Amino acid sequence: MVVEDQFFFRVALRSLVDARIDMEIVGETDSAREAVQLHAQLHPDVTIMDLRLPGGSGLNAIEAIRRQDPRARILVLSNYEGSEDVYRAMEAGALAYLTKDAGGDELVRAILSVHAGKRYLPAALGALLAGRMRGDELTDRELDVLRLLAQGFSNREIGNRLKIAEKTVKIHVSRVLDKLGVEDRTQAAMTAVQRGIVHLE
Repeated sequence: MVVEDQFFFRVALRSLVDARIDMEIVGETDSAREAVQLHAQLHPDVTIMDLRLPGGSGLNAIEAIRRQDPRARILVLSNYEGSEDVYRAMEAGALAYLTKDAGGDELVRAILSVHAGKRYLPAALGALLAGRMRGDELTDRELDVLRLLAQGFSNREIGNRLKIAEKTVKIHVSRVLDKLGVEDRTQAAMTAVQRGIVHLE
C-alpha cells in the first residue's frame, strides 16, 4: 500500500512496483486518516508511508496502524532527513526509512527487507539515528520552547504563549542550548531544523 500525497510520486512508485512480478500495489491514498482505514481493510504486506500528509501526519498514521495491527510492516519514504525525523519514525514502529532521492534499486531492497520483517536504514541515516540516540533528551517543555525560539519569538513572547514566566523561559533556553551543544539561539534554531526537531513551513 502506498500513502503519498504527491500524485507524480505515486505514479513513479506504481511504475517501479508494476515492473516486478513479485510485487503489486493493492491500494493507495494521499490521506493519513484514510491510510489507517485502508490498512485495516487491505492488510498489505508492506506500507510505504510519507510523513507529511493532509489530515494528520504520517507518524500518527504509523502509530494508529501499529495499534490495530502490531505486525504491520511500514517503510517511511520522506523528504525529511533529520535525525529527529528518523528517530520518531522508528520509535513509532516503522521498519525502514528512506529519503525520496533514493534510487529504485535501493527502494526495492528496502521493500523486500521490510517484507521479511527486517529493519532497513541507509548508512548515513543509521549514523544520524545513532547520534540522536546518544544525545540528551529534550523534555516536552524544552521542545515547546525550542519550536517557538526557532520561529523567532523572544523569551517574553514564548512565555506569553506557553503561559510561563520569562525567567523560566530563560532557564529552558539555557538547557536547550546545553543539550544541543550550541552557543546561542541562532545556532539552536539551525540545529533544530537540520535535525528535524522543527519544520519551518
